[in-house]
Amino acid sequence: MKKTKYLSERQMQADKMLRDGDFSSIREILDRLVTFYPSSPILAGLDRKKEIFTYSSTELREEVMNLGDGLIKAGLKDKHIAIIADNSCRYVIADICISSGVGVVTPLDVEAPAGLLSELLYKCDADALLCSARCLDKIAEIRKSNPRINSVITLDRKVDGIPYYEELVAEGAAMKENSIYRNIELDLDAPAKILFTSGTTGANKGVVLSNANLAANAVNCMDAILAGEGNTSMSILPMHHATEINTHVTTRIACGKLTYINDNIRNMMTNIKIFKPDIITIVPMIANSFYKSIWATAEKNGKAGKLRKGIRLCNLLRRFGIDRTHEMFSEIYAPFGGNLKMIVCGGAMLNPTVVKGMNDLGIRMENGYGITECGPLISMNSDTLGEYRSVGKPCPELEAKIKDPDENGIGELCIRGRSVAKGYYKDPEATAQVFGPDGFFNTGDSARIDEKGRIFLMGRKKNTIILENGKNICPEELENLLETAIPHATDVVVYQADYRNGNSSGKMLCAGIFIEDEEKRKDVSAIRASIISVNGTLPEYKRIDYLELPSKGYEKSSSRKIRRVSLPAECSGEGIMIL
Repeated sequence: MKKTKYLSERQMQADKMLRDGDFSSIREILDRLVTFYPSSPILAGLDRKKEIFTYSSTELREEVMNLGDGLIKAGLKDKHIAIIADNSCRYVIADICISSGVGVVTPLDVEAPAGLLSELLYKCDADALLCSARCLDKIAEIRKSNPRINSVITLDRKVDGIPYYEELVAEGAAMKENSIYRNIELDLDAPAKILFTSGTTGANKGVVLSNANLAANAVNCMDAILAGEGNTSMSILPMHHATEINTHVTTRIACGKLTYINDNIRNMMTNIKIFKPDIITIVPMIANSFYKSIWATAEKNGKAGKLRKGIRLCNLLRRFGIDRTHEMFSEIYAPFGGNLKMIVCGGAMLNPTVVKGMNDLGIRMENGYGITECGPLISMNSDTLGEYRSVGKPCPELEAKIKDPDENGIGELCIRGRSVAKGYYKDPEATAQVFGPDGFFNTGDSARIDEKGRIFLMGRKKNTIILENGKNICPEELENLLETAIPHATDVVVYQADYRNGNSSGKMLCAGIFIEDEEKRKDVSAIRASIISVNGTLPEYKRIDYLELPSKGYEKSSSRKIRRVSLPAECSGEGIMIL
């Protein structure tokens, strides 16, 4: 088998979807899609019998148009409409439809508690909701304190007395000859979508993205992500994340390529065997879990040595343009459907060991970096895979600079470009803090840019631990080292906490490590030895002082990031000193 040739999507679509230049809006993407790929399957999902159904490009566009007229007939023109639902093809259609001419769409976390949802719905001025039927009880509770919401529509099934998605689509189809939605002229710079930041270290802020921002982000993705011809992908992450619809699904549509929609992350491993995708998009925690599982299975079956030899042989063959990874590692690929060739990962810093390890196994791992305020994509290490610690160069349409660099060139990364939002919804104070008058957005990430233009993330500026001697520590750097040293760890987090022992007190650099396997969690001496080994590679001020071994995992956000605001301020006294 010859090595797969990877090209940028821009290169592959230069004489098709991008023949007439870059997209100005998502609606224009749909129009060009029908021109160049009218009958191609473009979205697919599973029905209740677990059988695959598909939308062709033409069917997708028609349903968007019909839903648009149905929503307008229901009195929702220029309204703010939230979506609180499980992932589905209809979710994608509703998101595109609302943002492309009906009003302003706000996707929200279907698993969020009623109190948080009520707060966010109030913040974004939601007039109406599209939801999964299973959420109706929660939504009824929310509406008691939020009278502005005067319309609720179910996406997945009919419930007596409540408008239903299929009914609106049918009403819109009946209006086709006198369509309003099809003839709307978009204001490309008007608000189209409000996406809330995670709020893991403060209040959730609503990022306002326009049609121009959304289209520019799709083009950025086409520039940055490399892929082979004729691939299929599987959408896994919750749709309310900027990464999933804006960067993954919308870009796939813009390339005329098929995306399978997974309904719930809990069904990921079952459904991946049905869809058999070539590409998946996930967050680092899932990537780490995949990698650990592969090696744990190999160790359990006594095949780890054979796997290491196979990797060395495959790496040698690939120097001569021969790729035998899928033949030699078929057992590894089977749980992922057998066809997996590429993982696109973003949302947080990724362990370089995992990036290199998955690439060695023949699964190309493109490590992306983005932030909601930038559309979200900023960079992808597609063409810098040899440097596993980099998140690549900024997309060609973006400018990057380092603000207030130190003697090592490390400072706050700032980004400017067409995909960057203008600010936060009804929050001029927060907007002024991070959106500069020169058009640059201050990302809040510490980074450096090398002489080749590659971005190296050091960690979130707000996560930086500042020691009493003025030294700065990026916890993500240490967490990656510990994850590599303790591969069976489920959660790894580094933080500073107060330590008290009698009359003495001080601050300790703590490692919180949750190990799901109880037997391995009890092997404290081995865990401590691993931390001492890591400490030996670090300058003294970065060394871990104290180990906490909780009996349960740390609290996480819906994007599977540990909520650092919930970490203990004091050492428990039940931990282990490392020194």
